Amino acid sequence: MNDPTAALRGLLTGRLRSHDRRLRRFTEPQWRRYGDLLAGALLVAVRRRFVAGQDRAPVIRFVAAARERYDPTGRDVDPVRAEALIWAALGEQPPVPDDPTAVVARTVLLLGLLEDEGLLPTELDAFLTAAETAATDTAKPTPPKPPQAPTPQ
Repeated sequence: MNDPTAALRGLLTGRLRSHDRRLRRFTEPQWRRYGDLLAGALLVAVRRRFVAGQDRAPVIRFVAAARERYDPTGRDVDPVRAEALIWAALGEQPPVPDDPTAVVARTVLLLGLLEDEGLLPTELDAFLTAAETAATDTAKPTPPKPPQAPTPQ
């Protein structure tokens, strides 16, 4: 089975060949699901580490540390975009549009957040379940607001 959750698990457990092999076999719907899952995982991880309204310095330091660990050339992850992804996850900025640079930044940030946490295998299972829930919730279109009845005068 070529499940996006299994691919993400492979990435997060360091099984990069398995992860890459799964990604190469993805269909278009699986790619969309993987993108949603990655966004959901980042949302959960960010909210476990940071809080809305906090000082910007810890976010800036975290992004710099994650880029140092996972982007040795310094060209793959735009720090402004990475910080925007974190603030968007906290609800302090609008969502960042999906594109290849956002996917790379999400991946690097997620790896950094989870490495810092040092999750046990059972904790990773719970994390992936929460990420799936967040991905499903964020992938649902926002229902239109019902029309308001005219107010009596």
